[in-house]
Amino acid sequence: MFPCVIIVTMLLSSGADAGILDKGRDVVVQWYHRIVRVIPSWDRIVMYLFNAERHVFFTLYTRNGPSQTLVIGETNTVTNSNFNRNKKTKILVHGWLNAGDNFFSQLMKDAFLESHDYNVITVDWSWFSYSLYSYSRIAIHFVGPQVAKFVDFLVEEVDVNPDDVHILGHSLGAHIAGLAGDNMKCNVSRITGMDPAMPLIVGDSSYRLDSSDAKFVDVIHTSIYYLGVYKPTGHADFYPNGGGPLQPGCGVEIGVCTHRRSYRYYIESIQNEKAFQAVKCNSWGDFKSNNCSDELAYMGEGVSHEARGKFYLRTATKPPYGLGEIAQADNSSATDAAPTQ
Repeated sequence: MFPCVIIVTMLLSSGADAGILDKGRDVVVQWYHRIVRVIPSWDRIVMYLFNAERHVFFTLYTRNGPSQTLVIGETNTVTNSNFNRNKKTKILVHGWLNAGDNFFSQLMKDAFLESHDYNVITVDWSWFSYSLYSYSRIAIHFVGPQVAKFVDFLVEEVDVNPDDVHILGHSLGAHIAGLAGDNMKCNVSRITGMDPAMPLIVGDSSYRLDSSDAKFVDVIHTSIYYLGVYKPTGHADFYPNGGGPLQPGCGVEIGVCTHRRSYRYYIESIQNEKAFQAVKCNSWGDFKSNNCSDELAYMGEGVSHEARGKFYLRTATKPPYGLGEIAQADNSSATDAAPTQ
């Protein structure tokens, strides 16, 4: 039954405007919002099912030693660690069916520390993420505020400059990053969403990542109309290969490869900030027709915080994915189709 709910929700979230889908989407939104709003009043249930204080963990990684656990409210866990408040801090938030020590978090952490001397902190909310998607989806409303408390703790108790804090999230983790930005007292420099999850993401910006969550929000879309949101949600939204629904080189699959490409592209951009040059354009169709503006931006780590709008680009089918400036040449020769948006 659960897969059916996901499929129906994806259809209702796909942007279709037919009358029956509009009515169905309205019903889903109304009932889902009722559930999310009522749950906080069930104190005992919340304490058991969604106790983020007990089940969300923060682990520090640096170039100077082994990993170390940081605890909100316990300043000594930070001062006695290798954390350096004068360095930039990257906070990584994994998605559904992931943890703080595998896949996205592990690969991203390694890439950052190989290229930069940063504080890299992983958020582990796997107690909630290794579950039915619907449960994990509701849990992000408790995990996000917990991440916000952690950032506020670093700023208020450890004297970290919020301008040095960058939160990066994949899939549901992107929305956790957004909810953290929405709940924290300060305003961090940047939040990056990598293919923010679409299923069951309904409602206004208080339920998801959006451009108000940080001083600069950039988003990479790789599986639009499928697992990831298709509408622009940041200051700068990047649509490699049209944003999907499938990425070249992934073949016909259920979305795992395509969904993960968002952070694979980002990891490559850490190593080469100019690997993914993109052009500002109204749609994928206009991009393929070379009917775009002259404004360029680099997708990933090297993006300008002044970038605004939708940007399109092509990638290779296998690593290295970045085509650099070559990506703007002869767009009309593309063979990988993607929906116009």
